[in-house]
Amino acid sequence: MTKKWFWSLLWVAILAAALQGQSRESVLKAVQQTSKWSPADKPVQYDGKNIESLDAKRAAAINRYGLTGVTIQNWTGAEGTARLTLYEMLDPSAAYGLFTLDRNIDQPGFAPMPVGTEAFRIGNRAEFWQSNYVVKLEGSGPAVDGLAKAVSENIFGHSQKPPVSMHLPPANLIQGSDKYIVDASGVARELDVDPQALGFDDSVEMATASYRVGGKTLHLVLLMFPTQQLARKYEDIWMAKSPGEAGFRKRVSALFALVRDSHDASIAKSILDGVNYETQVIEAQRRPDISLRTVILTIFTFIGVALLFTVVVGISYGGLRVFVKARYPDRVFDRPEDMEIIQLKLVQGVTNKHLSE
Repeated sequence: MTKKWFWSLLWVAILAAALQGQSRESVLKAVQQTSKWSPADKPVQYDGKNIESLDAKRAAAINRYGLTGVTIQNWTGAEGTARLTLYEMLDPSAAYGLFTLDRNIDQPGFAPMPVGTEAFRIGNRAEFWQSNYVVKLEGSGPAVDGLAKAVSENIFGHSQKPPVSMHLPPANLIQGSDKYIVDASGVARELDVDPQALGFDDSVEMATASYRVGGKTLHLVLLMFPTQQLARKYEDIWMAKSPGEAGFRKRVSALFALVRDSHDASIAKSILDGVNYETQVIEAQRRPDISLRTVILTIFTFIGVALLFTVVVGISYGGLRVFVKARYPDRVFDRPEDMEIIQLKLVQGVTNKHLSE
């Protein structure tokens, strides 16, 4: 019984360590072992140093999100052959950002897919993000679907959007239009903002999304700064730049919101009203004085708990020993080969011995 507990705990520890340090190699190995898919060629590896040879146009943005590495490999299965590109990012926020950089709901043939955390398909290409991975696939429809499912089932860990994206109001949001941006190169032209004036040099994180209100489409820009002071600084810059657009912006603590592509202040207000940022401040209260009576009661309470625990453990062990001896006599406890008996031989007669003088 003790061995079973030991191996169970050891297995849990190994599993937890594996989930914590899951790499691209472990994901692909698990796909090969748990599915009918197998690699058709040797993998090609990329990292932050040579990512430009894979995607020169977006290499800087990919590294800015936080790239760990990329593996490209062809896979073969019952449904056919598919080309897999597996991006390993530093964390789920980085993976989500890269995914939104690729996603364009206005692109012809765009269609969502039920795999991973979020996914889409365009023609013979598909892409999804899950945990800290972005998975791109190319091939026939059945092959892409089958390999995507196999890869998704072998990626562990939670999928969580960055905090700034969590503050996008859900009301009237056009699904799939949200983006997470950490680099000036990712700012779309339709937002009509100067990327250099948004605060990327001050470590700002940016989230954008499209909204449809009353048949009109507008864009919301959220800027999350490291401090409230920086947010106030950029709010003042926007106020000096466009003083007549006060109804199209809002600052809440370190969060600064801008509404673009709208000239109706009432529509902008309906979106900005959903932008909120809550902070919790806990006051360190003074420790109340503790009386001697309370201290003594606390001490004896812990003593009583310790004694009760000792009695329960003793009875449990004794009961277990009695049960095992009755059920399995001489097999676990008091085995003959382990017993050593010291005999005093008190029943034998006494031999008189006299000392001669």
